[in-house]
Amino acid sequence: MALWNPYTTGYFNNPYEHLAECRTTEPMQIGIHKEWLLFNYKDVREVLRSPAFGVSKLSEYFAQKEPVILEKAACPFLAKGTKTWIMYLDGQDHVRIRTLADAAIRQFNFTPAIERAVAACFEKNKDAAELDVVDIATQIPMYIVEELMGVSGMCSYEQVKRFSHLLAVSQDLFVTKTTYREVNSEFEWAFSFFGELYRKAGANAEPHLLTFLQTVNKEEGFRLSDDEMISLITVIFMAALETTKDTMSVILYEVLKDPSLAVYIEQANEIEINILAEEFLRFASPLQYTVRVAHEDVEINGIRFPKGTRLFLCLASANRDAVVFDNPDTIVPNRKYNPHLSFGSGMHSCLGARVARNEIRSWLKPVTKHLLNYRLAENEPPNWQRTIFMRGLKSLKIERK
Repeated sequence: MALWNPYTTGYFNNPYEHLAECRTTEPMQIGIHKEWLLFNYKDVREVLRSPAFGVSKLSEYFAQKEPVILEKAACPFLAKGTKTWIMYLDGQDHVRIRTLADAAIRQFNFTPAIERAVAACFEKNKDAAELDVVDIATQIPMYIVEELMGVSGMCSYEQVKRFSHLLAVSQDLFVTKTTYREVNSEFEWAFSFFGELYRKAGANAEPHLLTFLQTVNKEEGFRLSDDEMISLITVIFMAALETTKDTMSVILYEVLKDPSLAVYIEQANEIEINILAEEFLRFASPLQYTVRVAHEDVEINGIRFPKGTRLFLCLASANRDAVVFDNPDTIVPNRKYNPHLSFGSGMHSCLGARVARNEIRSWLKPVTKHLLNYRLAENEPPNWQRTIFMRGLKSLKIERK
């Protein structure tokens, strides 16, 4: 019997062997903090789609913990900063915030922004003998986000990178007080920076997301406060940058490892690229876990989950379940049946799924074309992030051929 432990040797480099053991020997088990973990595709999908389960309340958790975490610090931004993070809302709150965000995001044309971002990134790096794939995977979505929000040149690359990463880390397991305090400081910066931009958005003639959000909020009667809007802006910012960076870096690593993938991408038509994008999403599983809480007593596979039980759903394991996917640990470029759960399922499926798919389909060919001039650096193994919920590379060095 394999008991889940993300600190087993080699887990951060390759969690899939350990997850396969859990899925095979003990697909439903209790973790060290009395939470349940589910590994099979069928079980994970059932919970995601069941109205008997809701999301965990991150903002409420921070509100309770802030006096301990921050030791009565003067700037308790953790709860305020996560108040309208869509993935931690249920019921009408979730519907209302999701509807507002979706209405604003749909007014922005991402395709030309993605094309400009790829061109700008490789123009900047055209003479580089060595590159870090993670820098490429950060710069491209950063260009897009800057254009999306109209903040180009207003803050440094390092500031944005740190802000996005710490917000993502704040959702992970076993986060230290020191890290939470750093997150709190980043939220303090965000409320000042984005707050000023948001309040000026109405006077901005450019069609940026902040303008769209402000217009929709006022004209459609959502009536979110400025603080609630800034909280929403931060989660859109983080998702657009951090999740894209993690997904892109893992995909590019796989392409650099396998020259046949690069050839396939170069020759693929639009439909084939769309199919391959879904396969990359299944294989990469940037969000490895998601959490659900039982709203009532529920029974699954003969196991009773009392109301209030927390379940960690392993999306990464579900996406490698051989019962559903043939050759699950292999990238199959033309995989026809691919009901992966990388964007979740049910009412809390990822709001940005459409945008994420569009991004991958748009950058896959041009970025791969540029990287054909590079190879993985010798004696420089990939350096993986030591995070549990999100999987991505910390650095991946490449050198010009």
